[in-house]
Amino acid sequence: MKIPNRFARVLTAVLMVVGLGVLAGCGSDTDDSSASVNKDAKTVVVATRGTVKPYSYTDDDGKLTGYDVEILKEIEKRDPSLHFTFKPMAVDAAFVAMDSSQVDMIANQMRHSPARDEKYIFPKELNNYTVRKLVVPKDDDATKSLDDLKGKKVAVTTNSEFADLVKKFNETADTPIEIVYTDKGPSETMNLVATGRAQAAGEYEYIVSVAQKDKNLPIKTVGPTLTKVPTYFLLRKDDEMQKVADKIDAALKSMREDGTLKALSEKYLGADYTEAPTE
Repeated sequence: MKIPNRFARVLTAVLMVVGLGVLAGCGSDTDDSSASVNKDAKTVVVATRGTVKPYSYTDDDGKLTGYDVEILKEIEKRDPSLHFTFKPMAVDAAFVAMDSSQVDMIANQMRHSPARDEKYIFPKELNNYTVRKLVVPKDDDATKSLDDLKGKKVAVTTNSEFADLVKKFNETADTPIEIVYTDKGPSETMNLVATGRAQAAGEYEYIVSVAQKDKNLPIKTVGPTLTKVPTYFLLRKDDEMQKVADKIDAALKSMREDGTLKALSEKYLGADYTEAPTE
């Protein structure tokens, strides 16, 4: 099994955070006009990838959008005491930035884990459920499960639930899967599969659908659902951000009740993923 170079990743993350001061002017605001922002609003700096469609990405007009971004824009409309600004960065860099108080929260489909629960704040209200399936080349009709991938290369995003799933599979496998780690997200894992540098990956159904449609990637999803995990925003752990988390919860609850969250999911994710999948 290929061991990830943790030192290199952390060093890269630190360098990216150092560069945040230079990039500060590049962050996208939740509104085109600063005049529309409540002058007394609490500004919350949000780290997000900005490169992963349909969650957070730049549209054809150069504006940051996506499911996670639009949720926060809607929360700001409902609660003018909050104002969100966005800083695009990789997940590792986002954690370093939040730990050093350079950003206040992360919007990257975050999931619970013992370490995160200890160190950060999760709102009580979830954003959506992520449904992962195996991603293989379009002409691969043999691969249906992890058992079919023993001894083969599988691309995973560092710290994802799919990475944990493959590592757990390897604990008892007679021939382990060779794990190829990346922190560049789904776009890279799918590209590794499409170019033959990995035999499979495990990604969200709707991300694969977008890649097939927008980039014409020769890939497909196969087999049963691997994981269905609730995802959230993640906030720095202090009293001030707990108040922000409570306001996010209140707005998300009202969005769920009046159907706005479902509508956003259908628009950006292609279906209603705000309820637990039955499959």
